[in-house]
Parts: sequence; structure tokens; C-alpha cells
Amino acid sequence: MDARKGVGIGSIAPRGPAARPATRAGALNPESIDEEPELTPEQRDELRTLLETKRAEILASIETRQEQERDTGREVGDEMDEANIEGATAMASRLLERDVQLLSEIDRALAKFRDGTYGLCEGTGEPIGFPRLRSRPWARFSVEYQEQLEREARTRGGV
Repeated sequence: MDARKGVGIGSIAPRGPAARPATRAGALNPESIDEEPELTPEQRDELRTLLETKRAEILASIETRQEQERDTGREVGDEMDEANIEGATAMASRLLERDVQLLSEIDRALAKFRDGTYGLCEGTGEPIGFPRLRSRPWARFSVEYQEQLEREARTRGGV
């Protein structure tokens, strides 16, 4: 029987920035001792700008989708017309939900700027690398920690 079975995300105790280890000796991947440096002020400014730009884009997208949803009139038509309208409405609804979720993640990242924890992995307290944050500025976990979460989810039969 797998000794890891039953170990879930809830069993991984996230540590805040105050609990950050002094060294990376206990890091998830001991071979990758090349510690990610803290973000420079210039990098932080670039990432904040990326987040604010993406937030504005998403807000515009949400507003557009909501307008389209309101404009979708319910004209009486045949069954094919009804099925097409229902399919389009369901797709628009899923896209809207995705945008709202992403907006929430972006707002969370912007709040982390305010409280000084932006760029730190929520699971380990270690810095998240600039390349990861540049491609996904709302990232909450380092690559290593995210991979660990995904492995554990697979062992539980998830993802």
C-alpha cells in the first residue's frame, strides 16, 4: 500500500513569510540549491504593471460578456435555434466564470503587494522566480511546490 495515500493538500502546512527558513536545506528539491533571489524594485514595478493591465483587460471582458448576455433576446424559434442559443449561453457563462476567477487571483496578488508578501510561495515562504511571475504574475506557489501539490493530487486519484 502506498504510504503517501491519503496525504492531501490540507496536510501540507503552508508557512507564511515569517516562518521562512534561513537556508534552503529543507527545500523540496535539494538539487536546485540555486536560490531564487528576492525581486528587485524594477521587477516588482513591472509585475505590478502587468497585473494592473491584465485586471483592466479582464474587467472589460467581463463587462462585454455581461452586455452580450443581456442582449441575447429570447425569440421564439425552432428547437435547433433554442439549442444553439443554450450552447452559446452556456459557453459565455463558463468564460465569464473563468474571467471572474482570474480577476479574483489578480486582486489577491495585488493585495499581496500591499502587505509585502508578493513573490513568496504561499506553501513554503520561499521566493517565486521572476520568470514564473513574469509569465503568470498571479502565481501563488513556486514551480516546485505546485508540482508537489499536483503529484499528491494524482496519488489521491484526482487530476
